[in-house]
Amino acid sequence: MANEAQIKLWNEVNAQRWLKLGDQMTRPLEVFGDLALRGLAPQARELALDVGCGTGGTTRALALRTGDAVGVDVCEPFLEIARAKGGGARYLLADAQTHRFTERFDLLYSRFGLMFFENPAAAFANLVSALRPVARMSAVVWGPWRQNVWAAIQLAVLRTLMPVVDPGSGPGPFGLQDASALARLHEDAGFTRVSIERLEKPFDADAVQLADQGPAATQMRQAQASDDLRARFVEEVARALGDDMPKAVALLVTAVRP
Repeated sequence: MANEAQIKLWNEVNAQRWLKLGDQMTRPLEVFGDLALRGLAPQARELALDVGCGTGGTTRALALRTGDAVGVDVCEPFLEIARAKGGGARYLLADAQTHRFTERFDLLYSRFGLMFFENPAAAFANLVSALRPVARMSAVVWGPWRQNVWAAIQLAVLRTLMPVVDPGSGPGPFGLQDASALARLHEDAGFTRVSIERLEKPFDADAVQLADQGPAATQMRQAQASDDLRARFVEEVARALGDDMPKAVALLVTAVRP
């Protein structure tokens, strides 16, 4: 099964963590998602596909503008909540890398949902096949982790407490952090008029939240870090942040299917 590890992770681990924190997890993402939505410029009667839709907030926003939107995600707990909230959107539990979409879409949108594919080239080719001619896409992914202060501070602090592995290029939050590679990925899939824009905004999170969100949180969970280590991590991150809100860097990609 493609993306088997990510499907297991999101259903058995990440869903519980995200739902526990609720708005704390999504709030830092919203400003980037709004910019991607503005770049997409949805119009009434256009059919939109929202990849990695989570609990459906972005899908509902698309449906409000177009009248019809389909959210796709591999995480069943997220989609249960999305469906319960209604809002004129439809939802599909599926892997966007391999699912054969029966509808053809005018718009492709994603807010931090494209970075988790096991085979990004296959995933983007599949998504292109689901689009109508001249369909538009707009998505945001995280930029280089070293430029994301919210992530870099976490890892710098954690490195003083335990062994740390820098985020790689595989499936994960920073899987598409290279702007040049991201552009080539879209072009190779068949998109034209590919544009990559660097975005920098504050990341609305404190030290306690960063213990549950980001690469350090993942590594502490995988290492089964003690409560004492987590407490020291929060203390040191709070000291490193001071009164400042950490910066976040994302890449906004827009393109057209010819």
